[in-house]
Amino acid sequence: MLNSLFILEAFLLFAAPGPTNALLMAGAVKREKATKLLVAQACGYGIAAGFWFFSRRLMPLDAIQILRLVAVGWLSVLGLRLMGRNPMKISERGDGLSVLTTTALNPKAFIYCLAMVPMGAGPGVLWISWIVLVGITAATGSLWILLGKRLLGGRRIADRVAGAALLGFALLLLRPLLAVAAL
Repeated sequence: MLNSLFILEAFLLFAAPGPTNALLMAGAVKREKATKLLVAQACGYGIAAGFWFFSRRLMPLDAIQILRLVAVGWLSVLGLRLMGRNPMKISERGDGLSVLTTTALNPKAFIYCLAMVPMGAGPGVLWISWIVLVGITAATGSLWILLGKRLLGGRRIADRVAGAALLGFALLLLRPLLAVAAL
Protein backbone atom coordinates (compact mmCIF):
# COMPACT_ATOMS: atom_id res chain seq x y z
CA MET A 1 0.00 0.00 0.00
CA LEU A 2 2.63 2.56 0.98
CA ASN A 3 4.93 1.95 -1.96
CA SER A 4 6.88 4.53 -3.94
CA LEU A 5 3.98 5.09 -6.37
CA PHE A 6 1.66 5.89 -3.44
CA ILE A 7 4.22 8.33 -2.03
CA LEU A 8 4.63 10.00 -5.45
CA GLU A 9 0.85 10.32 -5.90
CA ALA A 10 0.48 11.81 -2.42
CA PHE A 11 3.36 14.22 -3.05
CA LEU A 12 1.81 15.37 -6.35
CA LEU A 13 -1.60 15.80 -4.70
CA PHE A 14 -0.24 18.04 -1.95
CA ALA A 15 2.28 19.88 -4.16
CA ALA A 16 -0.46 20.93 -6.57
CA PRO A 17 -1.71 24.49 -6.22
CA GLY A 18 -4.49 24.73 -3.69
CA PRO A 19 -5.93 26.95 -0.98
CA THR A 20 -3.39 26.05 1.70
CA ASN A 21 -0.47 26.43 -0.68
CA ALA A 22 -1.76 29.83 -1.80
CA LEU A 23 -1.85 31.02 1.81
CA LEU A 24 1.62 29.63 2.52
CA MET A 25 3.03 31.44 -0.50
CA ALA A 26 1.29 34.72 0.41
CA GLY A 27 2.46 34.39 4.02
CA ALA A 28 6.05 33.94 2.88
CA VAL A 29 5.84 37.11 0.80
CA LYS A 30 4.53 39.07 3.81
CA ARG A 31 6.81 37.87 6.61
CA GLU A 32 9.64 35.60 7.67
CA LYS A 33 7.66 33.40 10.14
CA ALA A 34 7.49 30.36 7.86
CA THR A 35 7.74 27.91 10.77
CA LYS A 36 4.42 29.07 12.27
CA LEU A 37 2.70 28.66 8.92
CA LEU A 38 4.12 25.15 8.46
CA VAL A 39 3.06 24.16 11.99
CA ALA A 40 -0.44 25.51 11.28
CA GLN A 41 -0.53 23.52 8.04
CA ALA A 42 0.64 20.32 9.77
CA CYS A 43 -1.95 20.78 12.52
CA GLY A 44 -4.71 21.41 9.97
CA TYR A 45 -3.89 18.32 7.92
CA GLY A 46 -3.33 16.28 11.07
CA ILE A 47 -6.74 17.25 12.44
CA ALA A 48 -8.48 16.64 9.10
CA ALA A 49 -6.81 13.27 8.55
CA GLY A 50 -7.57 12.17 12.10
CA PHE A 51 -11.21 13.07 11.60
CA TRP A 52 -11.49 11.39 8.19
CA PHE A 53 -9.65 8.25 9.25
CA PHE A 54 -11.74 7.93 12.40
CA SER A 55 -15.12 8.57 10.79
CA ARG A 56 -14.73 7.41 7.20
CA ARG A 57 -16.70 4.18 7.65
CA LEU A 58 -19.51 6.06 9.35
CA MET A 59 -19.61 9.04 6.99
CA PRO A 60 -22.80 9.34 4.90
CA LEU A 61 -22.42 10.91 1.46
CA ASP A 62 -24.56 13.91 2.49
CA ALA A 63 -22.08 14.83 5.23
CA ILE A 64 -19.31 15.06 2.65
CA GLN A 65 -21.47 17.43 0.57
CA ILE A 66 -22.15 19.59 3.63
CA LEU A 67 -18.44 19.75 4.40
CA ARG A 68 -17.83 20.77 0.80
CA LEU A 69 -20.31 23.67 1.22
CA VAL A 70 -18.59 24.76 4.43
CA ALA A 71 -15.24 24.71 2.60
CA VAL A 72 -16.72 26.76 -0.27
CA GLY A 73 -18.02 29.35 2.21
CA TRP A 74 -14.73 29.59 4.08
CA LEU A 75 -12.63 29.88 0.91
CA SER A 76 -14.98 32.51 -0.52
CA VAL A 77 -14.92 34.67 2.61
CA LEU A 78 -11.15 34.42 2.96
CA GLY A 79 -10.59 35.06 -0.76
CA LEU A 80 -12.82 38.13 -0.80
CA ARG A 81 -11.16 39.51 2.34
CA LEU A 82 -7.72 39.07 0.79
CA MET A 83 -8.78 40.75 -2.47
CA GLY A 84 -10.73 43.59 -0.84
CA ARG A 85 -9.98 47.26 -1.31
CA ASN A 86 -8.90 47.58 2.32
CA PRO A 87 -6.68 44.58 2.87
CA MET A 88 -7.34 42.68 6.04
CA LYS A 89 -5.04 43.47 8.88
CA ILE A 90 -4.05 40.05 10.14
CA SER A 91 -1.54 39.43 12.84
CA GLU A 92 0.88 36.57 12.47
CA ARG A 93 -1.42 34.56 14.73
CA GLY A 94 -4.30 35.32 12.37
CA ASP A 95 -2.34 34.11 9.34
CA GLY A 96 -1.56 30.89 11.19
CA LEU A 97 -5.24 30.49 12.13
CA SER A 98 -6.26 31.08 8.50
CA VAL A 99 -3.78 28.43 7.33
CA LEU A 100 -4.96 25.98 10.03
CA THR A 101 -8.66 26.44 9.22
CA THR A 102 -8.17 26.38 5.46
CA THR A 103 -6.03 23.26 5.72
CA ALA A 104 -8.50 21.46 7.98
CA LEU A 105 -11.22 22.12 5.36
CA ASN A 106 -8.93 21.42 2.40
CA PRO A 107 -10.46 18.82 0.07
CA LYS A 108 -7.00 17.32 -0.47
CA ALA A 109 -7.21 15.81 3.02
CA PHE A 110 -10.38 13.89 2.32
CA ILE A 111 -9.16 12.89 -1.15
CA TYR A 112 -6.09 11.39 0.50
CA CYS A 113 -7.99 9.76 3.37
CA LEU A 114 -11.06 8.54 1.48
CA ALA A 115 -9.77 7.85 -2.02
CA MET A 116 -6.07 7.04 -1.77
CA VAL A 117 -5.82 5.09 1.50
CA PRO A 118 -7.80 1.84 1.09
CA MET A 119 -11.09 1.70 2.99
CA GLY A 120 -10.22 -1.66 4.54
CA ALA A 121 -6.91 -0.45 5.97
CA GLY A 122 -6.27 -1.42 9.56
CA PRO A 123 -5.20 0.89 12.40
CA GLY A 124 -1.47 0.33 11.74
CA VAL A 125 -1.77 1.34 8.10
CA LEU A 126 -3.92 4.35 9.03
CA TRP A 127 -1.31 5.49 11.56
CA ILE A 128 1.49 5.18 8.97
CA SER A 129 -0.70 6.95 6.39
CA TRP A 130 -1.26 9.81 8.85
CA ILE A 131 2.51 10.17 9.43
CA VAL A 132 3.15 10.07 5.66
CA LEU A 133 0.52 12.78 5.17
CA VAL A 134 2.09 15.11 7.72
CA GLY A 135 5.60 14.50 6.34
CA ILE A 136 4.63 15.04 2.71
CA THR A 137 2.64 18.17 3.47
CA ALA A 138 5.59 19.60 5.42
CA ALA A 139 7.80 19.05 2.38
CA THR A 140 5.33 20.47 -0.14
CA GLY A 141 4.41 23.39 2.14
CA SER A 142 8.10 24.25 2.44
CA LEU A 143 8.36 24.36 -1.34
CA TRP A 144 5.45 26.83 -1.55
CA ILE A 145 6.98 29.00 1.17
CA LEU A 146 10.28 29.03 -0.70
CA LEU A 147 8.42 30.05 -3.86
CA GLY A 148 6.68 32.86 -1.94
CA LYS A 149 10.00 34.15 -0.66
CA ARG A 150 11.28 34.37 -4.24
CA LEU A 151 8.28 36.34 -5.54
CA LEU A 152 8.58 40.05 -6.09
CA GLY A 153 5.71 42.48 -5.83
CA GLY A 154 5.04 42.74 -2.14
CA ARG A 155 2.28 41.77 0.19
CA ARG A 156 -0.63 43.49 -1.62
CA ILE A 157 -0.04 41.54 -4.82
CA ALA A 158 0.44 38.33 -2.81
CA ASP A 159 -2.89 38.92 -1.04
CA ARG A 160 -4.72 39.49 -4.32
CA VAL A 161 -3.20 36.46 -6.03
CA ALA A 162 -3.94 34.27 -3.02
CA GLY A 163 -7.48 35.68 -2.78
CA ALA A 164 -8.15 35.00 -6.46
CA ALA A 165 -6.78 31.47 -6.07
CA LEU A 166 -9.02 30.83 -3.05
CA LEU A 167 -12.11 32.03 -4.95
CA GLY A 168 -11.13 29.82 -7.88
CA PHE A 169 -10.84 26.79 -5.61
CA ALA A 170 -14.19 27.62 -4.01
CA LEU A 171 -15.81 27.63 -7.46
CA LEU A 172 -14.18 24.32 -8.33
CA LEU A 173 -15.58 22.80 -5.13
CA LEU A 174 -19.01 24.25 -5.85
CA ARG A 175 -19.26 22.88 -9.39
CA PRO A 176 -20.12 19.25 -8.44
CA LEU A 177 -22.68 20.50 -5.92
CA LEU A 178 -24.44 22.52 -8.62
CA ALA A 179 -24.71 19.40 -10.77
CA VAL A 180 -26.25 17.47 -7.85
CA ALA A 181 -28.67 20.33 -7.12
CA ALA A 182 -29.73 20.46 -10.78
CA LEU A 183 -30.83 16.82 -10.64
